[in-house]
Amino acid sequence: MSEYERLFRSLKQAPVALLEVGIQNGGSLEIWERYFPNASSILGCDINQGCENLAYTSDKIRLVIGNINQPQTLEKLFSIAAEFDIVIDDGSHTSSDIIATFCNLFPRLKHGGLYVVEDLHCSYWEAYEGGLHHPRSSMAFFKALADVLNFEHWGTEHSRKTLLQPLGISPELGEAVLAEIHSIEFVNSMCILTRRPEASNRLGKRHVVGKTELVCPIKHVHGADIDVPSQHENKFSRGETVDDRRTITSRLAAISQRGRSLGMRLKGYARDLLGRA
Repeated sequence: MSEYERLFRSLKQAPVALLEVGIQNGGSLEIWERYFPNASSILGCDINQGCENLAYTSDKIRLVIGNINQPQTLEKLFSIAAEFDIVIDDGSHTSSDIIATFCNLFPRLKHGGLYVVEDLHCSYWEAYEGGLHHPRSSMAFFKALADVLNFEHWGTEHSRKTLLQPLGISPELGEAVLAEIHSIEFVNSMCILTRRPEASNRLGKRHVVGKTELVCPIKHVHGADIDVPSQHENKFSRGETVDDRRTITSRLAAISQRGRSLGMRLKGYARDLLGRA
């Protein structure tokens, strides 16, 4: 809860619209209703039909029962609140669900809003479509978004969507929305993202102060954009020759096999020589 206090403190008295995916027994919605006394809406979504039995005294708290990544569920949610100041994904913790939920909900996050993903430790477990080196785990997805954040420095013709396509993103997460990712923060088992207009996310003009250049003549770059060198010849930017772990493993196995074959041939030659002696 200390992380939430740090993240939400500045919004405590604001008329926030909050959405939490995955509410289990529903107690967290009551916590948010107390924490944000001026909230405009506290919305919960859960796939478990048993949540229909939950009842609340506050009319600010609303529930939608259904799969968050199904169109009919999203339609119900957006009919209650079209945009959100805070989104908390505490749903299935399965990597494909987390990625799909982000694709559907981050475009509905207001500028200045917070998108929080909980329990990301599950992305290291096979049962949740994860693993430390899993190429499509939820952690792999959010790590890739850190590269998206620095898109202007790539020096290639790749689009943001091209980078993320192997991770299974949907059309809702287009270039315009990706350009509005302002920050990504990781703490243990959590990822926190913020959204701002694209212009706020660029590095901006270089700012040089002072009148004397005793070491480096740099005054001429004042007011200029950073010059990004082309990376078209950089094999690590093209991504064409970067070996994945499986390729490396198979190559090492082939080398080992050739080594064993050579060893067996040498032993045969040695026996022949000894026999002739």
